[in-house]
Amino acid sequence: MMNDVRPDEAAGALDEIARRRAQVVDSTIVPTGFWWATAALMVGFTVAVETGRTPVIAVATAVFVLGIVAVTGRLVWNVIRRAQPRNTLLGPAGVLAILGFVAAILAVSLPTSFALDAAGAPYPATIGILLAAVAMVVGGPLLMRYLRRLMLAGRS
Repeated sequence: MMNDVRPDEAAGALDEIARRRAQVVDSTIVPTGFWWATAALMVGFTVAVETGRTPVIAVATAVFVLGIVAVTGRLVWNVIRRAQPRNTLLGPAGVLAILGFVAAILAVSLPTSFALDAAGAPYPATIGILLAAVAMVVGGPLLMRYLRRLMLAGRS
C-alpha cells in the first residue's frame, strides 16, 4: 500500500521543517545586548587602565573579568540549553565573515591607538577602543543578520 502525500501536506511539512530550522538558527544568534555589554566593559576597562592608578585598574580588572564571564556565560548557557545546529551549518563563508569582522575591528582600533599615542594625544587607547566598541555595537548585529541568512540558506 502506497502512502500518497497530497501536495498541500508536503508543502505544510516543508514549511514546518523551515520554521524549526529557523528556530534552531535563531537560538545561536548573539543578541544585540551582548555587543553593547562587551563594548561597555572594554571601554570602562581601557579608561581605568589609562588613569594609571593601581586601585582603579585593580577594580576595573575585576569588573571587566566578572562582566565578560557573566555576559559570555549567559550567552553560552542560552545556546547550550537549546537544540544545537550542526557544525556544518555555518560553513567557510560564515567563519571567514567572523574572522573578517574581528580583523576589521583590530585594523581600525589598533593603528588608531598607536598613531594617537605617537602623536602625543591624550588617552589614545580609550579613543581606539571607542572605535572598536562602536564597530562592535553597529557591526555585531549586522554580522549576526548575515550569519542567520547564511545558515538559513544552507541546505545541508
